[in-house]
Amino acid sequence: MISITSTANPAHAEFSPVTDEPFVPHTQPADAQVPRQGCVTTLSNPADATGSTPAVQVVYAWSEEFGNRYEQFADRIATIVDRVDWSLDQSTDYDQHVRLSCRSGQADFARSLVVAEKIENAVIGGDTPAHVIEQDLVAAGYDPGNRTYMVFEDFQGGAVAHCDVLCVAVTDEWDSAAMLHEFIHLFDVDHAKVTEAVLHEDADVMSTPWHTWSVDQEFNNYYDPSELTALFYTSAYPHQRRANLATWSMLTAPVCCDVGYSNDLLTAQERTIEADAPYAYPAGFGVSGGGWMQVTPPGPENAVSARYYDGRRSLTMNVQSWAEGVLSVTRRPAVTPGLRYKFFARLTTTGSGSVRLRLTWYSASGVALSSSDGTLSALTPDWAEYNVSAVAPAGAARVQASVVSPAGQSFAYTLDALQLNRCDNGRTPDGCRLDSGLATP
Repeated sequence: MISITSTANPAHAEFSPVTDEPFVPHTQPADAQVPRQGCVTTLSNPADATGSTPAVQVVYAWSEEFGNRYEQFADRIATIVDRVDWSLDQSTDYDQHVRLSCRSGQADFARSLVVAEKIENAVIGGDTPAHVIEQDLVAAGYDPGNRTYMVFEDFQGGAVAHCDVLCVAVTDEWDSAAMLHEFIHLFDVDHAKVTEAVLHEDADVMSTPWHTWSVDQEFNNYYDPSELTALFYTSAYPHQRRANLATWSMLTAPVCCDVGYSNDLLTAQERTIEADAPYAYPAGFGVSGGGWMQVTPPGPENAVSARYYDGRRSLTMNVQSWAEGVLSVTRRPAVTPGLRYKFFARLTTTGSGSVRLRLTWYSASGVALSSSDGTLSALTPDWAEYNVSAVAPAGAARVQASVVSPAGQSFAYTLDALQLNRCDNGRTPDGCRLDSGLATP
């Protein structure tokens, strides 16, 4: 039976689950300005979703410890869910949203969206495990077939994604990034380890309440709405799970194009160098001048290997001293004169050498018009992100993205996680997404 209005007297000091919203890569709108996507399906009984559209059911979970504060929190929960949807949509220039389930006969959207459920076996005075919440929802008759559950705990529990009979994303810290983070986990996306040598978690891999609300801003770990056939390793090696969050049934189909934080003019192969075996000549890339390239050779997992940087292939450029070495994406994406573009790449070396990123502008007939060079940077053993941005000049129809090593050097560097961003998000100062790890309010 679904508990909606019954109450219990709080037995302990009040628990405060609402936390601050993240404010990077740019500030979120005020509550009143957060758009409401609304519901894709409406049921008279939210526990019985048989035959309905796959969707997310939002649950307010309460216990005897602090009582039922549904009326106090229903509006706040609905706003947080709206922010979850806003974060997904605003992460890219694709229109994509969370499929939400509502119930009929309610006074307003919040009470249609959010249902209350008493967790009978919640731990009093301690953390309630996610499987206890899941078991209670099962006992209450909730449908596992075509629903996932966003559960807002009004007691101590933690932020967890759990799938058994039901798939539940639970959090006792109520903000949109925390819930979005756990919700993404339900698509079998792990905390991606994006460097094999250091095994750290990069901040842009998932939304996090302490850093950013954005979703996979580099389009290279688990989400690419621009290329639905692209699949990504969603966990660290040796796991072989591959997926693309943009295809999940809990989300609407992505539609191009609106204005969002991140976009990419490259293909998944050009971004991630995945489709070739170690030692092979990587498809989609070319070299001119001093140097030669290959898909990074295999190696131990505690050093540079073929799986470096994002669990897929990487590219090694072997720089030779006799001339400038230019490693380029062969394909030249279309551009519009007067718009700004920004090229990103992750680079590392175990040697010593310097490179710069370059955008070369071409006319419609294939004539090179000019080049825009980034800062010459000394590479390090860490996977740092480098970039160059420039406005496409008059007459430009296409652009080529390159990494350039000046003459006089002999070393090897490894390249991965390329992105060519069209800078029209309208929110950051130059309309481009910010560098990873350098986001500011």
